[in-house]
Amino acid sequence: MRLGVSGKIFLAYVVLLLAFAGNAAFALLTMHRARLRIVANQAYFNLLFPVDDARNVLNDVAPGRNPRPDPNLALSLKNARQRLAGAMSAIDRFLEGEPGSARRPQFESYHREIARLDEQVGLLAEGLGAAQAGSNPDALRHFESRLVTVIHNLSSLRKSMRGESGHIAQQLRLDEENALTVALLLGVLGLVAAVGVGFSMLRTLRPLGVLRARARAVAGGEYGRRTGVRSRDEIGDLAREFDAMAGAIEERERRLIQSERLATVGRMAAQITHEIRNPLASIGLYAELLGDEIDGGKGEARRLVTSITSEVDRLTEITETYLRFARLPQPKLMREDLAAIVSSVMEFARAELSQASISLDVEMDAGLPEVAADENQLRQALLNLVRNAREAMPDGGQLHVRVSAGDQGTVRVSVGDTGPGIAPEHVGKIFDPFFSTKDGGTGLGLALVQQIVAEHGGRIEVQSGEDRAGGSGGTTFVIGLPALARGGSPRILGA
Repeated sequence: MRLGVSGKIFLAYVVLLLAFAGNAAFALLTMHRARLRIVANQAYFNLLFPVDDARNVLNDVAPGRNPRPDPNLALSLKNARQRLAGAMSAIDRFLEGEPGSARRPQFESYHREIARLDEQVGLLAEGLGAAQAGSNPDALRHFESRLVTVIHNLSSLRKSMRGESGHIAQQLRLDEENALTVALLLGVLGLVAAVGVGFSMLRTLRPLGVLRARARAVAGGEYGRRTGVRSRDEIGDLAREFDAMAGAIEERERRLIQSERLATVGRMAAQITHEIRNPLASIGLYAELLGDEIDGGKGEARRLVTSITSEVDRLTEITETYLRFARLPQPKLMREDLAAIVSSVMEFARAELSQASISLDVEMDAGLPEVAADENQLRQALLNLVRNAREAMPDGGQLHVRVSAGDQGTVRVSVGDTGPGIAPEHVGKIFDPFFSTKDGGTGLGLALVQQIVAEHGGRIEVQSGEDRAGGSGGTTFVIGLPALARGGSPRILGA
């Protein structure tokens, strides 16, 4: 899944927020539980003191401590009931203040138990007179037995309350230990998350420094080096677009330099051609006149005149080639079917290729869009490529021509031969004017093809030797021209 810079920042924010929220929530929960337990423990103490006092009051007048009934027994019973009433009041205050406490059932049970004991103490007070009269020994023993039972029940109740209070104290200690452990754990996790987020942000934003350095390099004219950013976020997209922009600027500058070079060469060629055409015409005329004068003369003189005339014709052809290169007119772009143009040119060249023992294979994709083209200039460019291929295969071979849909809305024409290919050190120079590896070549054929393709808004590439698709050897030239939208006016530019 692709995660952008904004997504990374949001994810980091969520992680830190969750860590903080978890820590805060656990702290609040722990404090709430501690408060409930402290309140319950305080309520136990509020119960324990009056119950303990009631037990002590009754225990002081118990039969085992006095050989005869204590004369203050009635007052002790009354004080015990007051202590028990205070205990029930403490329970009522707790239940009223903590209606949702989990210990409510237990305190309600204590309330019922204390009320029952208070009732028993009340019954003891009512039967105290008969027991102290001494007329009925059984009544006295019964009274003492009931008093001992009440004291025992108060002791049991007191023990239960102390046990609950101790249990709460133990739970508070455990809560403290757990809270400390969880707080440390969440703190460590939050710190790790913060450090991870920091490193992630540094790693995410580091390519911005690379982009800044590359922008300065591009401003200084260094286009070849790339950013090397491979991330799949917005910064990675920006880096790839920047690399594409640098490549486009480099290609545009290369074309501009090439165009300026071609224009300069064209002006020089035109000037030089203009300067030598008239002398060449004069030399040719004088050679013809001289031939007429020595007509019937010695064979050696006639041969020399013929040689002069032949060289003058060759130089004249070269000057005409230079003029065609220097004075290439602006293309008259029309909506054309590129496949039809290529098919027509190949049919025209088929006989010439057949005489050179070269088999022609033409492949056309169906449904190709039209292009804006000057048919005459494209025919000239294609014939130059075909003749170059024929000259590269003097002993015969195969020429494969294909018209297909290219990338980014283009139509491609590939012309591939099975010749020996181009030397690697010459591949980068073949489109330079006057560069040629052929004896007697002008070096303007491929330069003219490139100029025509550039005037059509396209580009031409060459693949030779090991770089060529389909195996080693041979050379393939690929022309790419912008495709047009279907429909519309047939004329693209004015004549």
